[in-house]
Amino acid sequence: MGPYSLAITPRMTYGQIRQYADSLPVDICSARLPEKVQGIFNGMLGMIIVDRAMTYTQKRCTLTHELVHWSHGDDTCNGIMGARMERRTRRETASLLLNPMEYASAENVYEGDVALMAAELNVTIQVVKDYQELVLDV
Repeated sequence: MGPYSLAITPRMTYGQIRQYADSLPVDICSARLPEKVQGIFNGMLGMIIVDRAMTYTQKRCTLTHELVHWSHGDDTCNGIMGARMERRTRRETASLLLNPMEYASAENVYEGDVALMAAELNVTIQVVKDYQELVLDV
């Protein structure tokens, strides 16, 4: 499977992303996952699992992240290829979930405070950091 263009926008809530994902040819479910595992994409099963214990903001970011893996048909998280896939996925997730103008405004209003920016933009701190590092190349 080649890259699948995802129709996810920065204004979409977790519920809206979940509803959209239900229209895609991938199974989505939630379960309790091991500590430090927020989401899993299993290409062999065509399934994404999101940890049900997270906040909606965390679920929003995790589901988008796993959908990006799915859209590219990623099949590993190991080695050099896995690291490249993960970097690409983090960059694309940040690009899907953050609007450049809203990001710039939040950065200005909160004087670069990543936690406050993340809360304002309905993303995790990690997504803000990924945006800074992988999209803006700060």
